[in-house]
Amino acid sequence: MCLPALAAAEDRCPWLNRATAGGVLGGAVRMTVTPTSCQFVHEGSELLIEVQPASQPHAACESDSEALKAIGNEAVACAYRGKPGWVAEQVVGRVRDQTFLVRISRHDPQAPAKVLREKACDMAEQVAGSLF
Repeated sequence: MCLPALAAAEDRCPWLNRATAGGVLGGAVRMTVTPTSCQFVHEGSELLIEVQPASQPHAACESDSEALKAIGNEAVACAYRGKPGWVAEQVVGRVRDQTFLVRISRHDPQAPAKVLREKACDMAEQVAGSLF
């Protein structure tokens, strides 16, 4: 009798809901949730959120990063060079004793990086807020 409720709880991202992710990516999303991450996918676009204890190794930005204010502590935004043919922007930061990563990727080499960065920053604000 408790199994359906338990299964539904596993499908829930603790940092961002499916509807918000769908709004950012442009439609209904598929979601994969682990204890430390949520990945939302919609037609060639991905939104990844990772949250880990600050004591664990985490993603970082290269030297071409932009410092961000009012998004947790020590937050920076930068381009991410991942899969060939994809454009991605990410925000990495810390709230209390947890680090977070928000990455938005688009399988379109012509996708405007500035728009992706703005979306990543908006989502990072929400994630950081949920961690306070």
